[in-house]
Amino acid sequence: MKRLRARPVFWAFVCAGLVLLWQAATVHFNYRGDWSALFYTGAYVRLPAVVEAERPFRIAHDPGYDGQFYHLIAHDPFLRGDVAQYVDNPRLRWRRILVPAAAWIISLGNDDYIDSNYALVLLACVFLGALWLGRYCLQVGLRASGGTCFALVPSVIASVDRATVDVALAALCAGFAVEQGWRLWLVLALAPLARETGVVLPLAYGVRAAIRKDRQAALFGASTLIPCALWFGYVALRTAPDRTVFAGLVPLRGLVERTLHPQLGTAGMTSWVRTAAAFDYVGVLGMWVAVGLALSLLVRRLIGRVELAAMLFTGIFVMFVAQPQVWEGAYSFGRTMSPVLLFLAMIGAATGRPAWFVPLALVLPRFLFQLSPQWRGILQGVKQALLHGAK
Repeated sequence: MKRLRARPVFWAFVCAGLVLLWQAATVHFNYRGDWSALFYTGAYVRLPAVVEAERPFRIAHDPGYDGQFYHLIAHDPFLRGDVAQYVDNPRLRWRRILVPAAAWIISLGNDDYIDSNYALVLLACVFLGALWLGRYCLQVGLRASGGTCFALVPSVIASVDRATVDVALAALCAGFAVEQGWRLWLVLALAPLARETGVVLPLAYGVRAAIRKDRQAALFGASTLIPCALWFGYVALRTAPDRTVFAGLVPLRGLVERTLHPQLGTAGMTSWVRTAAAFDYVGVLGMWVAVGLALSLLVRRLIGRVELAAMLFTGIFVMFVAQPQVWEGAYSFGRTMSPVLLFLAMIGAATGRPAWFVPLALVLPRFLFQLSPQWRGILQGVKQALLHGAK
């Protein structure tokens, strides 16, 4: 048993098992046992006939969340039906095809199995992320049990809670740090298909190859961009243009504007919303720390895989994403910027310096607070079950 506990695969199963336990508990006590609630489908959103027939759980008085759209995409990953008209931004959403397509492929296109297989794909991503993170921990002289910390990455929490696709990119980021050969090629090729921000991984690999003047590695990295180029082109031919402007020309404009508008005292806020807003602002401060740490890597000219990925992700997305909707709350920018938080924490694990964990530590509370109503529902349900059993 001692030898088993030293293996990353053991802790990957533990991590995935705990996630599944949490999902089962919240579905049972908070959503009347309906697993479709994890897609967080809004009360008023229109659904295609194939999904409406499933009668998915709808969140009362709520517009829903991103997972509801990826659920629809899983029923029509290749844009052959009418599902696109029910999705808020088809070109953006369909580019992030990895999780929906994986669910569809495992189901052999059978709509009856797509929902359960979608949940299975997300759980597999948790397993792989924990496995790869556990291997990284061993490489830097730590215990493999550190892989279970993958469940604390903000984007992982969001995916577990609301069936978003972000966990796939988080897992591939962990894989980027440890894989070699054809498995690394798959990691790099799949990352942009999980979320377009995943293009940073092949870019970081290519920049490192250029710095080291390794032509073969540069070609290897460039070849991994072929799948996403083909897929993005296919989606562009079948969807309307995405008019959303995410980037700005002024560095840090989005982060600066969000910092100057803390949104802590808006009239009519409930105590829960005020607390969430306070945690949002703590998360904003965490992103400033992340920017500072990434700049320190640049100054020190560190060119390891993880260091370059952290620098490039910060330099491209944290500094130039100016879309207010992204920076509105930590539950949004914490998901989008999770690769930065994960890479910096991995550097902290390798160096033993607590400062590198600070960005994650400041963003994470907002995500844990988001789960507080579910925790109360679970605890209340357990209490009632115990009281009922005692009678």
